[in-house]
Amino acid sequence: MRLQTDPSCFSITAFLADQVALVARQENLPPGAALLRLQELSRTPEGRATLMHLIEAAGEREPNADEAAKISAICRELTAWGYGGFTGGLRHEPRRDQRAAA
Repeated sequence: MRLQTDPSCFSITAFLADQVALVARQENLPPGAALLRLQELSRTPEGRATLMHLIEAAGEREPNADEAAKISAICRELTAWGYGGFTGGLRHEPRRDQRAAA
């Protein structure tokens, strides 16, 4: 199934659906389980970093340039939302204004 994200304009519905699709692809999960996994990953800084690595890996393996551009747009949006910044060391406490993908 092709991703729905349009790199030129943001759609929350496409953004969330594509995250579920990418988690499903990368972890060989059915859509419902992928949604639960996405929610689980979105709860902690470590999980958000894992999600970013998972989606970045999907982009690196994507042979279709259009699909790779969509994955790149998803990564940019996740980065703007504060995902991917965990480096291991001290646990970062989420701020009240921090948004989660799911």
